[in-house]
Amino acid sequence: MWYNGDIELNCIALTVHLIENGGETVEERERAFYVASEVGKLKRVMLHRPGRELERLTIDNKDELLFDDILWVEEAQKEHDAFADLLRDNGVEVVYFRNSFAQVLRDETIRSQVLDDTLAMEALDVPLGQALKRELMDFTPSDLADVLISGLTKAEAVALIGPCRSLVLDVLDPMAFLFRPLPNLYFQRDPHVFIKDGVIISVMNFQARRREPLYARYIYENHPYFKDLKILFGDNKNDAIPYNVEGGDVLVLSDDVVAIGISQRTTAGAVQILGRRLAQRVGVHTLLAVDIPKTRSYMHLDTVFTMVDRDAFTIFPGVSEAIRIWKLVYDDEGELLSLTESHDIGASFREALHLDAVRFIETGGGDPVAAARDQWNDGTNTLSIAPGNVVTYRRNVVSNRVLRENGIKVLEVRGAELGRGRGGPRCMSMPLLRDH
Repeated sequence: MWYNGDIELNCIALTVHLIENGGETVEERERAFYVASEVGKLKRVMLHRPGRELERLTIDNKDELLFDDILWVEEAQKEHDAFADLLRDNGVEVVYFRNSFAQVLRDETIRSQVLDDTLAMEALDVPLGQALKRELMDFTPSDLADVLISGLTKAEAVALIGPCRSLVLDVLDPMAFLFRPLPNLYFQRDPHVFIKDGVIISVMNFQARRREPLYARYIYENHPYFKDLKILFGDNKNDAIPYNVEGGDVLVLSDDVVAIGISQRTTAGAVQILGRRLAQRVGVHTLLAVDIPKTRSYMHLDTVFTMVDRDAFTIFPGVSEAIRIWKLVYDDEGELLSLTESHDIGASFREALHLDAVRFIETGGGDPVAAARDQWNDGTNTLSIAPGNVVTYRRNVVSNRVLRENGIKVLEVRGAELGRGRGGPRCMSMPLLRDH
């Protein structure tokens, strides 16, 4: 089944009171968003279908845009559509980021603000920015969303606005970007993360991804579907670099426990701010800060460690000895009551989750070569759609077999192209609603 960029937000209409879903309104339905678990039955998820932004990748710009290779875009789209269909076949409602963004751009005031923020982030001079804004304000919401996501080159800008006295424009090569494309946007886990009835809007570590949370914030602040959402981080000027946090480092373990990685892309300072906010605003009182090696291959916590059942985790053995963990406990006012360090990952998670025991299933089944290969190919980056039921890339044969041997149901999807961006099924999905 194929989906294009013009599909509406599935059964979610544009106003809160006119949602077509068996004649029900939002008030009569289950809540729209709530995530208090990594493994509760997944009911609604946000994805981004890869688009023209991936066609902008070249050998020359791939490193700056955080890719190790260029993708066969049509094949990546087929793989992503199959991933979305698998989720639907398992009772998950799929919401698309691009369509949500286009819907909020229907408001002229919001469209103007989004363009102002985009022009500022891309550091364009005033004459050039004003000329571009005049033209782009007349784009349809759908076309504007596509331009903001897929980027705008100098040649495209000149064709749009004509001559302009701009030093920025003059010094650029014709195919240089005035608006960078956002090829990482299909990794929906990173720019935002839902925790209970709130959302963290990320502060991204690399320039190539910093517009992604900007557009997410406009969705959450303005789309009627998210009118009751609490923004936990990322909605004020102080939530900024160097207080970086990315969603791939956040694991919602229970309604009172969240784990956050201190990684290449999330800082310890941001983690402590988040601990206070989570206690104050959504009643999460225990935070596990997990320090992992700061390398690209382990860029986020979920590249080396994910939850696959109520008492089970998959872990890359190459980092298990290097991990350090701190347990932070807060009161209702967000005051830090205790801070304790541990090198025993099993004891830390067992005690925080009040379990008699936890199971750790090693990527690659303990074989160091298979583990290294599968970790690089996102074998640890599993998406739980129910307790003991995960989605993985088909190519990770050894790790998938080991999961099954440990009682985990594994649903496989192709990821030969999607995986070139260094992200798996968990990276590509942002849960909006899980059974509690």
